[in-house]
Amino acid sequence: MGAFYIINFTEFGVTYKIMCIFVMLIHFNLLLKDSMKTLNSYNWRKNKYLCFSGKSFYDRGLLSFVFTLFFGFINTSPAMAIGKYSVDDDSVLFEKKLCAYLNTSYRAAVTQVIVKKEYVIVKGKCDKEGNYVLAEITPYDDVVQLSKSIDKIPIQKKSFTIKLTRRVNKNGVIYDRALSKWVILQRTENYEEIASHAHYPDWIIASQHRLKPVTKRVLKGVAGSNSLCMEDMDSLQIRSTTVNVIPTSQMYLQPHPNTIKYIYGGKAYYFNKDYFNYLDNLLRAYYEKNIAVAAIVLIQPARAHLDKEIGMLMQHPNYDPATGSAFYSMPNMTNPESVNCYAAAIDFLAQRYCRDDNMYGRIHYWIMHNEVDCGLEWTNMGYQPITTYTDAYIKSLRLCYNITRQYDGNSQVLASFTHSWTYATGKNYSSKQMIDLIKMYSKVEGDFQWGLAYHSYPEDLTNPNTWEDLQALFDKNTPLITFKNLEVLNEWAFASENKYKGKKKRVIWLSENGINSRSYSDTDLQVQAAGCAYAWKKVERLKGIDAFIWHNWSDVKEEGICLGLRKYAVEPDPLGRKPVWYVYQAAGTSREEEVFKPYLIYIQIKDWDEIHVKL
Repeated sequence: MGAFYIINFTEFGVTYKIMCIFVMLIHFNLLLKDSMKTLNSYNWRKNKYLCFSGKSFYDRGLLSFVFTLFFGFINTSPAMAIGKYSVDDDSVLFEKKLCAYLNTSYRAAVTQVIVKKEYVIVKGKCDKEGNYVLAEITPYDDVVQLSKSIDKIPIQKKSFTIKLTRRVNKNGVIYDRALSKWVILQRTENYEEIASHAHYPDWIIASQHRLKPVTKRVLKGVAGSNSLCMEDMDSLQIRSTTVNVIPTSQMYLQPHPNTIKYIYGGKAYYFNKDYFNYLDNLLRAYYEKNIAVAAIVLIQPARAHLDKEIGMLMQHPNYDPATGSAFYSMPNMTNPESVNCYAAAIDFLAQRYCRDDNMYGRIHYWIMHNEVDCGLEWTNMGYQPITTYTDAYIKSLRLCYNITRQYDGNSQVLASFTHSWTYATGKNYSSKQMIDLIKMYSKVEGDFQWGLAYHSYPEDLTNPNTWEDLQALFDKNTPLITFKNLEVLNEWAFASENKYKGKKKRVIWLSENGINSRSYSDTDLQVQAAGCAYAWKKVERLKGIDAFIWHNWSDVKEEGICLGLRKYAVEPDPLGRKPVWYVYQAAGTSREEEVFKPYLIYIQIKDWDEIHVKL
């Protein structure tokens, strides 16, 4: 996270320019010390600036406020912004239509959608007799911009039940209507208008019913996948993990050597056998150790796909590396061919890793993409208004959910966020903004079992003293949620308005979290271990959090920070255990109090009870 100044001097006079430069110099003088810290807090893995000790450029008190208000240097309006952040008129109009749709109380309603083996049953009601039709909205359609080609079925009665064939030929493929949502339109003399919110399936028949759900907390987790890490899984008593999965990058449209042929929608796709042999071995090993797995589904840019044609199908048409680092793309769901390709990849994963016999291992949860609130870096579709961006993201969540539920009746999708809450970095979004929009979509289009994959890193990823985080407040509108104020996330989990159908707590995995060791000096390693003890004591007591995945198993040079339980794989102590390893090993065991006690002094407390806050 970070800040930048945007100055368009060509629009101002000489006096104004002098005033701007004068105030800016004062501002930079105050921030000189912190600016040096900023350089040190640059995350080379994520290619972005990180918050440091709550002293980001955005939060420097009255001077920053006045500076922002009068001179527009920070978070400027689109008119002042650099061209790459401008939003075209079509995007603005689309955003307005989406907001109007979400906030309208319609006179008709689709009340239930049931997907059976061969049929889809849609139930609904209209306020009166009239010229109504039921319209099918596929993932590549937009309910606020209906194409003329969408399927429409006449509605004969005020209260109706319509039974439809589940699989139909659309655009040359056999399309599964389990992926569609349904909306009522009213026909007038000159046009059709929306008369209800669209509604996704409420229930989808699962071909397998014996897959066991994750019924208990699988709190202690770690990310890592090599053979030594597997040995650590036993030593550390690990119960959960995450695995990055890049399915479309490993696909071909045409027959190719050493591939697995897979038919979806009546069309053949070919998956790289070597990659899936690797994934099979990994997931099978986790299954044998009774470790719950969340797959992180990532869509790489076109250039990173084995088949560049599939790459172009899957890269979002608005993907734009000029707007950010753009390590990954939002999946392209704007046309039938791309949707079928994406659906084929998810279907292939689900049928392989959600089986009764667990032959290839098991995936329990599906984390859709990475840190979507920081989309310009991690789920890029160019700079978009937040509702437009979230609408695209929800389509991906729903597609994965509606496919995986066909194989595993307990499957759930998790939305991935940074430690932002109400704070938004640069031209990205705040997590809470997006979560509130997902809640709104769920309310009007039918709820589904989505949860959160949250990254509660310290405010400054380089600073292990997370208990000092200044932007982590014990308030529902806190800028950040870090280890320090996880009570806020826990309270969110148990609020009835945030539960699935108002009754069932949503799954929350802290799916990527860690504490940095500034160096390998004894002091820095001990402070990292203290941070781990602090984080564990927080998480352990909060029942709204279901899993805590330590990132990473070992230090990784490319990340630029040392979050690992083990050292770098280089001399003089390759992959040596750090003190934090022993702290994490003791966590949740009978040795916890004994091992944790020496670290109280680093946090300057006498008892662990002091760190807990009742909201």
